[in-house]
Amino acid sequence: MNNVKNTYKLEERLTSLDALRGLDMVFLVGLAGIFKALPELSDNDCFVWLANQCEHPEWQGFTAYDLIFPMFIFIVGVAMPFSFSKRLERGESKSQLLKHVVIRAIILSILGVVRMQVPGGAHEYWGFYSVLYRIGFSYFFAALILMNTNIRGQAYWAFGLSVGYWIVLRFVPVPGYGVGDFSQEGNLTTFIGNQVARYISPDFRYVLSLSLVTSVSNALFGVLAGHWLRSGEKPGKKAFGLLAGGIVFIILALLIHLDFPVNKKLGSTSFTFLTCGISAVLLSFFYWLIDVKGYKKWAFFLIVVGVNSITIYLASTFVKFGNIANVFIGGFDFGNAQPLIFAVTVTIVMWLFLYYLYKQKIFLKI
Repeated sequence: MNNVKNTYKLEERLTSLDALRGLDMVFLVGLAGIFKALPELSDNDCFVWLANQCEHPEWQGFTAYDLIFPMFIFIVGVAMPFSFSKRLERGESKSQLLKHVVIRAIILSILGVVRMQVPGGAHEYWGFYSVLYRIGFSYFFAALILMNTNIRGQAYWAFGLSVGYWIVLRFVPVPGYGVGDFSQEGNLTTFIGNQVARYISPDFRYVLSLSLVTSVSNALFGVLAGHWLRSGEKPGKKAFGLLAGGIVFIILALLIHLDFPVNKKLGSTSFTFLTCGISAVLLSFFYWLIDVKGYKKWAFFLIVVGVNSITIYLASTFVKFGNIANVFIGGFDFGNAQPLIFAVTVTIVMWLFLYYLYKQKIFLKI
């Protein structure tokens, strides 16, 4: 990990990818809090709907909040063909690249545990699992596949893992529930997690979850999108290809949903296809507007966040941005608008923190 002032060359990056990553993190650490505060101002249907979009469904179903970590993993995958090629062009060997991949995956896992505010110990519910662990896991195995197969092989792995997961959960019987049970208690993923908790440790129930398989597919679909963006096709065709591919994935997800429902906690195949499809559609618009048409100024707010996404994810836990916000608004009574004003102020404070790092060219690189 390299947390130092550096000569980070923004012009060599895919700007649209930074902006989309920024949107993802702004939604997580800023917009979600703002939307949740809206019903305090008025309980109209629109505000209630927006607030509900910032909560995960209890089991099956989908909200905008469910898109956050799968889109981040998709973006990680998109960046991999660019970053790996750049490293190899600089003269790094395959073994050096593998060492980088291993170290990065380990650091992400450690940071995930630390973020749970239990350094040296496991979270009482999640154990040693975290979203950062899932990202690291997905990155590691997608990297191994990227480094050892061609594009066709990567596509086979991406579809094979996600469809294979569907087949396994559909046809492998669960004691006491039989086959094809996708309920919260009767699915195979829950059963295996219970066995891990019983015979190994509850702290590893989610670390060894079967649902991690589709997150690798998630990353690999991003890798395929990255290859497409690196290809010699015309920029407009690349944007259209992402859009068309994303729409196809969304349609496939809705069809698969008829048998294997969209379910974030289960990491269902329909969920993976849906989130990858939406991510591809969003990336197509960002790529077309920012990198093809050159409309970059509007995205600056997002880019500042996107180039330091891990920083704000960690800082949102360890830095008391709420206390800083109260320095400016703590002495005022805004009535029903108080939660909204607070959420907006916190978001502004976080962005200004990242803007300072951006101006100082300080970026947390893992």
